Amino acid sequence: MFKVKETEAKTTPRKKNLELKNISVKDLKIVDTDTGEDITEQVIAEIPKDVDTVDFKLTFELPDKETVESTEDE
Repeated sequence: MFKVKETEAKTTPRKKNLELKNISVKDLKIVDTDTGEDITEQVIAEIPKDVDTVDFKLTFELPDKETVESTEDE
C-alpha cells in the first residue's frame, strides 16, 4: 500500500505524509547522507529475524502555499 496525505498549515507548518506498507526488506538500501555511509545492514540487523516486510511513514514540512505561489510568479 502507498498512501499520500497533505495537511494544511495551522499552528504548525503544512506537511505531507507518505505511508508505505509491506515493503520488502530484501531490497532495502539506507544511506546516511551526512556521512555517505550505507547503514542498510545496521538497520536490518535491528529488525526481528522473522520480519520480511516493513512499513514506513515519512513526513515532510512544506512551504506555505502563499510562499510557493509568489515564488512561481517571479
